[in-house]
Amino acid sequence: MYGNTGKVLEIDLTSANVEVLELDEEIYKQYVGGAGLAAKLLYDRGNLDAAPLDPDALLIFATGPFAGTGMYGTSRLSAGARSPLTGIWGQASCGGNFGPELKHCGYDALIFKGKAESPVYLLLENETATILSAQDLWGKDIYEVTDILKEKHGNRYNTLVIGPASENGVPFGSITNDKGHHFGRAGMGTVMGSKNLKAIVARGSRKPEFADPEGFREFWQGTIRPQIEESIFCNALKAFGTAANMELKMMEGDVPTKNWSIGSWMEGAEKLSGIAMADTIRVDTRSCRGCAVKCKPVVRIDEGPYKVAEGPGPEYETIGSFGTMLMNPSLEAVARANELCNRFGMDTITCGATIAWAMDCYEAGILKPEDYDGIKLEWGDIDTVLELIPKIAAKEGKLGSLLAKGSRAAAREVGGDSEKFLTDSKGLEAPMHDPRCNWGDGLAYAVSVRGACHVSNLTFLWEWGAIEYPEVGLDMLIQPMSAEHKAFGVAVTTDLGCICNSACWCEFPATSVSLPQWVDAFNKVAGYGYDIESMLAAGTRIWLLQRCLGHIWGATREDDRIGERIMTPVEDGMIAGSVPDMERMLREFYEIRGLREDGLPKRETLEKYNLGYLAEKLGV
Repeated sequence: MYGNTGKVLEIDLTSANVEVLELDEEIYKQYVGGAGLAAKLLYDRGNLDAAPLDPDALLIFATGPFAGTGMYGTSRLSAGARSPLTGIWGQASCGGNFGPELKHCGYDALIFKGKAESPVYLLLENETATILSAQDLWGKDIYEVTDILKEKHGNRYNTLVIGPASENGVPFGSITNDKGHHFGRAGMGTVMGSKNLKAIVARGSRKPEFADPEGFREFWQGTIRPQIEESIFCNALKAFGTAANMELKMMEGDVPTKNWSIGSWMEGAEKLSGIAMADTIRVDTRSCRGCAVKCKPVVRIDEGPYKVAEGPGPEYETIGSFGTMLMNPSLEAVARANELCNRFGMDTITCGATIAWAMDCYEAGILKPEDYDGIKLEWGDIDTVLELIPKIAAKEGKLGSLLAKGSRAAAREVGGDSEKFLTDSKGLEAPMHDPRCNWGDGLAYAVSVRGACHVSNLTFLWEWGAIEYPEVGLDMLIQPMSAEHKAFGVAVTTDLGCICNSACWCEFPATSVSLPQWVDAFNKVAGYGYDIESMLAAGTRIWLLQRCLGHIWGATREDDRIGERIMTPVEDGMIAGSVPDMERMLREFYEIRGLREDGLPKRETLEKYNLGYLAEKLGV
């Protein structure tokens, strides 16, 4: 087998039994790897009746066929499980160093089931796996544990670590690779914590085999590498990080501000931008393994109330969540909030968005200080927020415990008009791109398999003009605040997003690569025998399987929507009065995707994509 090892390690933490599974090559061709492979393994081997934090629930890490090739952006790793935040299919993707290391150890995926009697961690070394005690690590933060494990095993060992928030059952707990790379969304860390699994440590030396090694080497070095290195988009990321165009996007109305209630805040954007960071607190940049883009900021703040030791800095989503969303213009304070969330292990988007929801509720009189520990959250009061973050991680006090639920569950508890301030889809808070600016984002958020998400699809890159693929019809002229062509575009960009997340290939360098070149990469590395049509079919198949898992766990057509706050027009800025035409876009999307009016896939759609085994399960 090429590109992949064909081997998956299944670890039963209850019995401490470790078993190697061998997979047929056809599974990889059908589901690619990464998130697609994780969904297939969960469906085939999991107890679908298990609640997200039950011992029977599976947690799966899977890498892609490009891991270990050295191609820029291919060191990512996917995690999949039933989400404790949303109750449906949950997946997260992490850059960094662990994906290639897992492949070097001889495995394409790790399946965890059961629950250890006491805290443990897994040590992987060249096709050997050892379960070791983590009793002394439990309760410590992610940075501390990473340092301890690297001191014990060596700096060349790679680590995945959870923090106290995941141990405490906060449903948006994250998992971190080497301090600066995160499985942030959907609570994958919380699933890991529920199994008493504190960390995974890996070091291997197995080299991947390619279907056409000479052809791939020439293809990569002579064609793809210079394309990425010369890309304007990638060079902007290299110079200023993911917040490079914060000011332009604020001007367009793309940056959520004051919990999505106003359309522009240029003063804040100027102070929070990637350019401002480069001029002030950024001291270096880092990359995922072997990537020339180097989009990750390293920051240091030597003195003052927001002092931060040199380490991973905030990226765009965190700057939005703890900056513009809260009306906080201090980049230093955002960096401090980022460090706290990193150490405790919490998704910055859900955490920041839930706090912004609470600020709206306080302003509306729905939440009252006398009912919540005497605390009042007000716009711009970042100091109170910083004091609250550790309480959320510990589920401490009435307010900390409430916000630790995430915004939708908190709104269900509070009741009243609190739901009108929600900004989620399917219980996952929206990322920091406003669908009132680019309507396709609204549809992409609504039909995303894990809840509101922009990286399980390439829709935002298509609407920005960062990608154009004439081979599949993505070369038409589109208007941002229009429903025209958006259902078609979201369907295709969702397929492409599923392929990226399953190949574990970062979308940033992938924007510089044409679709015929994507096909060449798969065929030269893994020998999948793809053409564009069969590659896109794999993306559709993955999306349908993951969506069907959501249906099995209770998601319905009514969940294909976005939060009321986002569907409320603002009065200022470029997006004043704009609201996406969700009804039209959904109707057209269902037709293109072969879905019934109730949102379930038609039987013939499932059979077309070799998913007929789902028809009986769904009753279609």
